[in-house]
Amino acid sequence: MKEIVSTKLIKKYDTGGAYYTSYPTGKVWSNELDEAEYKNALIGMINNEEDVPLTLYIHIPFCVRLCKFCFCYTTITKNHDKIKTFVKVLFQEISLLKKLFNEHCYKPNIKEIHLGGGSPSYMTKEDFLQLIAYIKLLVDPSTLDEFAIEIDAINVTRDKLKLYHQCGITRISFGIQDFDSKVQEAIGRVQTPQLIEGLLGSGTRKLFKGVNFDLMYGLPLQTRKSFDKTINTVLKLSPDRIALYNYLHMPDLYKHQAKISTADLPDIVEKTMIFVDTTQKFNENGYESIGIDHFAKASDDLVTAKVNKLLTRHFMGYTAGRAPHIIGLGPSSLGGYKGYYAQNVYSIEEYRSILAESNLPVLRGYKINSDDVIRRDVINNLLCYFNLDYGIIESRYQIDFNEYFREELKLLDRFVADGILEHSIDSISITPVGQLFTRHVCALFDKYLVPSFNGQNTSNYVPEIQRSGTSPLSSFD
Repeated sequence: MKEIVSTKLIKKYDTGGAYYTSYPTGKVWSNELDEAEYKNALIGMINNEEDVPLTLYIHIPFCVRLCKFCFCYTTITKNHDKIKTFVKVLFQEISLLKKLFNEHCYKPNIKEIHLGGGSPSYMTKEDFLQLIAYIKLLVDPSTLDEFAIEIDAINVTRDKLKLYHQCGITRISFGIQDFDSKVQEAIGRVQTPQLIEGLLGSGTRKLFKGVNFDLMYGLPLQTRKSFDKTINTVLKLSPDRIALYNYLHMPDLYKHQAKISTADLPDIVEKTMIFVDTTQKFNENGYESIGIDHFAKASDDLVTAKVNKLLTRHFMGYTAGRAPHIIGLGPSSLGGYKGYYAQNVYSIEEYRSILAESNLPVLRGYKINSDDVIRRDVINNLLCYFNLDYGIIESRYQIDFNEYFREELKLLDRFVADGILEHSIDSISITPVGQLFTRHVCALFDKYLVPSFNGQNTSNYVPEIQRSGTSPLSSFD
């Protein structure tokens, strides 16, 4: 981002917006998609797309500590027996899925697995090995293209990391957020750079294909100067891939966020400039920008996917596009495959109760229509490449782009006037400065925001539904 964005432009577009990890977004999904339709969707995929490459997302909803910024679904506990019990319940869901596959003589083509949470690394070695045994009912981990796990540095050791390697894990992702000690205290996630360095030392990181860091901007007490020091530390630690997420302060929805003082949060200009500074620094130090909030070294799969036009954005952020169809397992997990989205129930108690009846724990979902597919492709191109060639969309879906999106295209003029994009008869190209506002451009193609076609900024969004339902005080504990 060679040009510095103006304060005026930052303030003008200071509105919330969807991150489009799915389209339509979770706000449109409903509980009309029940277990029966979910099963039918799976059977339809099995019968019509036998070799469709799949990703498994497995949600482990437990943490040892409450991070005040968190907007994931998790339960805080120090009782490992509860986790052990949960793993046994998770086995029931895996078994039901396996049974469905067996009934249709189907061998799933699982290419990737992502263990998320919560903190999967909080599991004991015994529980983790039990989980791997259950996973092997569906796929041999050694055959996967990628097997990733999210890690909280305070509950992992080098021995655990070696165990992960032995069990087939190829990518580890550390939730860093910020290395500044004052910021860490303010958000309740204290971990020193030395801790991370120690975990990755003595050849440990060579065991894995990739090391990811998750960072967050807009946190309490953050400044451009303080976060610059964090980035210097990150560069020394040299992860292969970095996600830089925007902190969303919504204490009315996530009660624990009330522990963060609004007065301590950077204002919108400071917050935006933290992102701009960070992007520039990563780009100057060997990292390529991937879409709106990821960075990767040239050797990383994401860069290769970007070059080969295979980059995809879904519930887990940007991926290399090998297996964009996801089956979710565990409470609150999400799936999206072959025309359907689905989400499991949040409550561990409800999750356990439904599985006890040999039913899949589906909470809600959505059946995608043909218009959704076209709009999703448009939005994905903008989010991944900041460019949209109308001809590609026209040939892929047999439409006249200018006619199909006639009303939406009328609203591009204000973005052109503000230097956010360039618009021709056959393409849209988002400028370097405009990349900060890509989601605003995407929102124009979101038909479920049709009321915003008055030319005004779109209404505020809450995060996608996979990020709601944090329950640090769950009765399960």
